[in-house]
Amino acid sequence: MFLKPHEGLVKIYGSRKLFLLWWPFTIVNFNTCENSYLVDLLVASEITDPLPLILTMRRYRDKRPIEPSPSVDAPILIPRSVGPNTIMEMIYKIKKGIEMGKDKEASQGSRPIKSYRYQMFSKRPSTLEEAIANPVSRGILSEILSSICISSNNVRIASYNPIHILAGISRDMKEFSLFMDKKIRSINHEIYVLTNEHIKDLIEKYMRLNV
Repeated sequence: MFLKPHEGLVKIYGSRKLFLLWWPFTIVNFNTCENSYLVDLLVASEITDPLPLILTMRRYRDKRPIEPSPSVDAPILIPRSVGPNTIMEMIYKIKKGIEMGKDKEASQGSRPIKSYRYQMFSKRPSTLEEAIANPVSRGILSEILSSICISSNNVRIASYNPIHILAGISRDMKEFSLFMDKKIRSINHEIYVLTNEHIKDLIEKYMRLNV
């Protein structure tokens, strides 16, 4: 299934040197929440560290039509086999990491305020291990889990609906945007996905075939 993007956006940005392709997602609902969320299936299938998965998730509110065939002629990315169990395993790995990080910090006692200030201005964590070691980023992850209603160990995915969404990527791999009812730039895709060597090679392969 394919989300039909706003036609005007494709005309404007498709001519601005953004390479267009259909990116695989799934719309999920958890049994603990009424909200719907987009989960990146390419990230889930190609990146073993769960940090990029949770950081590239977003609330799904789009009202654009969903069609059985693509409305724009562009390559279609097909992820390797991945399903609800894989996604929940990655989410629970994050939840467990947060809990272990809190326990470790508690066992070490309080830290100087200066240490927290340093960590607030340090670089973005690139792995889950780095994220849970930093109380600031660990707190952000905890807030994300809370926002998607992951508060216990018996949450499950109630509905799972794969969908392709048109994405635009600059040829220098510096910009990643989604075309829905509006153009949405995803900074976390630029940081955590376009820098993954396997995904980068896959995209560049399609770019070379469509010069």
